[in-house]
Amino acid sequence: MRSFALTGLITAYTTLLVTSQIMYKYAGLWSLSHPGLLGTAFKNPWIAMGLVSAMIAMVLWLMILRQLSLTEAYPWTALIYIITPVASTVIFGELLKPQYFLGLTLVAVGVYITTRPPRG
Repeated sequence: MRSFALTGLITAYTTLLVTSQIMYKYAGLWSLSHPGLLGTAFKNPWIAMGLVSAMIAMVLWLMILRQLSLTEAYPWTALIYIITPVASTVIFGELLKPQYFLGLTLVAVGVYITTRPPRG
């Protein structure tokens, strides 16, 4: 059984990576009103926030890997492929095609199967 602290680390890690993707989307939108890629990339606050979020997530990932093997920890990263698209529909009004829900379901089932403790 996973400790409460480990569950919190995995939750925070996943949340921060999803947050970084949302920040990068905002960075892309911000750049629409600030032409010139190189000149504005360093002035885009969304890029900085996305990078900070990703860097904190990396530190949490290292903390997770101190407690779990990579084969135990890595399947949890697939949750990002479920949460990010759902968040994009809520935040940006993006649409998901029906077949996407099948894919999300398969990913969720895969995470469930690969993270279950062995029987015995």
